[in-house]
Amino acid sequence: MSETPVPREDRSLFGEGRYPDTGPLAVLARLAFLGALLAIMVAVFLPRALVPQFARSHYLEHFAAFYVAALFALAAMPRTQLRRIGAVFVIFAVILEATHLLSRAPLSPLVDNWVADLGGLAAAFAPVVVERFRRRFPRRRPSAKP
Repeated sequence: MSETPVPREDRSLFGEGRYPDTGPLAVLARLAFLGALLAIMVAVFLPRALVPQFARSHYLEHFAAFYVAALFALAAMPRTQLRRIGAVFVIFAVILEATHLLSRAPLSPLVDNWVADLGGLAAAFAPVVVERFRRRFPRRRPSAKP
């Protein structure tokens, strides 16, 4: 009887084969994701004067924070559906911005913050969605010339 060979895991960092769940990049992605979420929550709940400003625009900071966090989430959870990750991030953004309503903040800037958050999410998810769409089309093989 011949046994079917078990494919070996590709332990290289950027190969085409399977990558182990405990590989250094997988672990780093999970830690970076948790760090990004923690940084967002700290920035939301700290007094404005204590939060360092990274960009000239407050909305650009919201965009960048959710863009980076979404990229880390996509890397940290490769088997989780994109819709699920996106939905959890939208709920997370709604909850974070809604906490400002408890301090009787005006609604207009909160909506603008939320739109910036969603823009960052869309920018992070767009290349992944486009790549998955492109994979659905077979590659054309060069035709043999007579």
